[in-house]
This record gives sequence, C-alpha cells and structure tokens, in this order.
Amino acid sequence: MVLSAVTIFNGCAADDGAKSTSVNNGNNTNNGNVNIGGVQDIGVFRDIVNAGGIPGPDTLDANGFFSEHYIEYQTEDCGEDICLFGMLGRGVSVLSSDYMNVLQVGMKSQVNPQDYERPPTDFIAVIDVSGSMYSDNKLEYVRQGLHMMIDSLEPTDRLALVAYSDLAREAQELIYVDSAENRQIMHANVNRLVAGGSTNIYEALWLGFDIAAMSAAEGRYARVVFLSDGQPTAGITDPNSIIAFAREKATKTSQLTSIGVGTDVNYELMKELAMAGGNFYFIENSMALPDIFVEEVDYFSFPIAEDVHFTLSSGPDFYIGDTVGFDNFTSSSAGGEATFPAIYLASRTSENIEDPNSRRGGGSAMFVRIVPQANTMSLSGILLTMSYTDPQTGETVGPQRVVVSDLSDGGMMPEGDFYSAASMRKSYAMLNIFLGLKEVCQRSSYYDFATARELLISTIDYAYAVNAELADDDLTADIQLMETLLVNIEANGYYDYCGNGECYYYGDDVMMSPLGCTTSGSAPGTAGLWFLATLAGFLFIRRRR
Repeated sequence: MVLSAVTIFNGCAADDGAKSTSVNNGNNTNNGNVNIGGVQDIGVFRDIVNAGGIPGPDTLDANGFFSEHYIEYQTEDCGEDICLFGMLGRGVSVLSSDYMNVLQVGMKSQVNPQDYERPPTDFIAVIDVSGSMYSDNKLEYVRQGLHMMIDSLEPTDRLALVAYSDLAREAQELIYVDSAENRQIMHANVNRLVAGGSTNIYEALWLGFDIAAMSAAEGRYARVVFLSDGQPTAGITDPNSIIAFAREKATKTSQLTSIGVGTDVNYELMKELAMAGGNFYFIENSMALPDIFVEEVDYFSFPIAEDVHFTLSSGPDFYIGDTVGFDNFTSSSAGGEATFPAIYLASRTSENIEDPNSRRGGGSAMFVRIVPQANTMSLSGILLTMSYTDPQTGETVGPQRVVVSDLSDGGMMPEGDFYSAASMRKSYAMLNIFLGLKEVCQRSSYYDFATARELLISTIDYAYAVNAELADDDLTADIQLMETLLVNIEANGYYDYCGNGECYYYGDDVMMSPLGCTTSGSAPGTAGLWFLATLAGFLFIRRRR
C-alpha cells in the first residue's frame, strides 16, 4: 500500500515544453539519499511563523524537518541497491543541557538515478472544482501544475482527468501522452475546468480508483493524483471512512498522491493518507507548485525498495530511549523494530539552497536515543539490521547488519562530544534543533511563553555555534526561521520589560495577553501604562543572545 500527499497553501503566500522523466542526475550527485515517505516539508509550520503566528507542536513533523536538510553521507557500497549504515553522535542536548547519545539509522541508494527507469504509468488526476477553488487563484495554480505534469510525462504514460464538486465525473478518459495532438487535448481539458459546487471527496476517490483498477487489469501501474482545497461537504464526509477507503484501494500497483490546496484543507486527513508510505507536501506559494507536480512524476511514481524492515538489538549495557523520524517504531525490552512500505530516491542534489523557504528533497533521517543502563559506556551487543523487497524482482534483499560497537574506538561511547563521521555533526545539530523547536511550540501551546522564549534563545545560540563551524545553508535557514519565531513569541506572548522585577501573566485564556511587572503585586492604575509599554514594545523588541 503506497499513499502520498501534497498540500498547497496560498492563503498567506509571499509571492505569487516537455521534460524527460529521467532524473537529471547522471553522476548520482544526490549522494544516494533516500526518502521513507510521509511528511516531506515544514511548510505549514513555516507559513504560520512567517505570518506572525506561533505554530502548534503538531505542525512540526520530524521527517518533514529532516527532509529540508541535505547531508553528504560517507558510506561504503554494500553491493545492493540500498545500503544500511549507522552513525553515532554524542553532544549536549538543548533540552536538558546534559549529554545525549544518539544512533542515526541511515540508508543510502547505490542506484544511479539516470539509469533508473520507472515503468509506464497511468496518472489519474482527480481535481476539486468546488466553488471555493475559485478563490485565491487556487484552481489556476492547479492548472499550472497539471500543465507542467503533462509536459513531463513519457510517451508510454497515460493521463485521465476526473473533476468533482457535488458529484464526480470523468472529464477525460485515459489517453497516451504519445503525440503533440494528445498533449494539446490534455492541456485544453485542463483549461476547461470551472469551479462551482460542494466537495464530494469520497465519490471522487471512488471514481479515481475505479479507473486505476482498469489500469491494473491491463497490467499497468496507476497513480491517482487527488486534489482538494477543503473539508468534505457532500456525500460521505466522515474522515475515517475516507481514509479507510483510500487505504483499502491503494496497492503497490495503484497508488495515491493527495494534494491539498488552501487554508481550509483538512490537514490531518491529508497527513493520514500519506502515513502508509507516500509523500505529503505543504506548498506555501505558487512558485513551488510546479516543482511538486514534476517531482512527483520523477521521484515518487515508483519506489526503489518495498517492505523495508529494521530491527535494533539494544545489547546488555544500553536501552532504547525515544526515537525520532520513525512513525511506527515498536520498542521492546531487547530493542525494537520498524517497517516502511516503500523507499524512494530523494530529489535534492546539493547542500546549497537559493530560497530558505524551499529546500525540500534532502532525504529522510531516523534517530534512536541510546541510554546507558549504569555507568558503563560499552556499545557491545548493539546490532542494527535491515531487509527489503526489490520491487522489480520481488526478491528479498538482506538482512544487512551494522555492529554499532564498530563505530567507535574500542567499542565504547566516549565521555565528551563525539561524532563517528563528519556528516554526523550536521545530523546531530539538525536533531537537536528539531527537539528544541518542538518543545518551544509545546510550551507555547500551554501559554508558558517565558520558558518557550528562553529555550528558543538557547536553541538559536546553539545553532549559531554549530554553524560558525559548518557554515551550512540549511542551518542558516533554520536560524532565520527561529529568529522570526522569537519575534512572534515576544510580540504575542512575552514582553521582556520587567528588568529585575517579578513578571506575572494577566490572563491564561487570552493568547495576546501581555506580561506585566511588579515587585509586590500590581499597582492600582498601572494597567494602562503597561498597555502603552506593550504597544511600544512592538517597535523595540529586545533580543537576548
């Protein structure tokens, strides 16, 4: 079962020929990074921050955050298409100011993207044309993306169009993309889409998968590209029923990509649709939309590995703590295990970025915190294994093994800072920043803005210190985002005007309530003065480093 999702958000946007489907990466310059599916960016989180808000903790997904960081992993060729590797890191946590031991579970592809050909595929674009698609140019953005998708398909591919509002209808039957005339027909049918009516998501998916079933009967792969801008308002509207239906119909040969458009989209519904092994994107502006439509064709139409299974044995001297980047890791007294339905090639090719708001495609990262049972730091007995199914042959590959004690001298975890590979320095920093940001949002959701602010400042300082060493574009973008969030926290929930006085909070039920200062409680008649001081504070926000 392979599902994926893309979300296009333009409510707070800051901006407004044929292409081969073979990946333009002849020298495998993406370093073999891979993608486990699921959330692929932090677009929701970033858009809230850039709009002046404080995001909730659920808007910051680990895989989405890690996928916006590109890391050059130094690994050896294992002789298979996918190679397992591990890296150890030990440094000071921004959360506890104490040392944290981390094992990164990594995979690297040995497949040359230029040589990797996906099979002929039928694409069924299921397009929301309800009345709300008329607003904010949403339908126009979808048209642009579909036009680029049409131009990127191969002659052996076919495309069908399903339009839905109150009901779903087939706007174009499956047509081969094998001539200029057929491409013109497809472009014309996309241009004929007109918005009006309600949103019948269930019926739209039913018709899309019905066409996909006909493709499967002909022995062809099919991908349903499902687009929606809002909540289900017609037909079967229960999200659980919609998710259950999609999971039942999605198979290894009939896959689903979900694309959400606009601020009213059911974010949790789209996210759940992606959890079985596809990809979920949130696009903040129209410039990123074409990239996703073309990238979906290039990288996510066909996996390079399926049914990927990990096991981790903890050994006698360590136990497994929390995991980050695994949505389905199951712990046990002896370690734990996780399974991913599919693995895809990651699309990004460089550590350099041109736009800090668009750095998707770096690849997935998975971390396990390993905790010593007592005073011993022996890594003896910690073993990582992986096996997977080759999607082209159906054969099981592996198991591959990583003996964790081999990653450090003498098989011991050192007492001070330690990174078993140069690339682990950035990986550890990426994890540490994510954990700090996640806790900042959690504290803010409890209206504990003072603690959130102090932790965010500490996380920013940590990122600056690491980036002084690495000079990394991704970390620079992280710092810029965190500094904007700091302004929002100070403006919306925390004002540092207390000096040596005692600060107190005026109202837990009001997000915008200010903090006042007192040495013996609030003085009569001071509320108006503090209100004026708060207004002045929007112009003069004091940053602490």
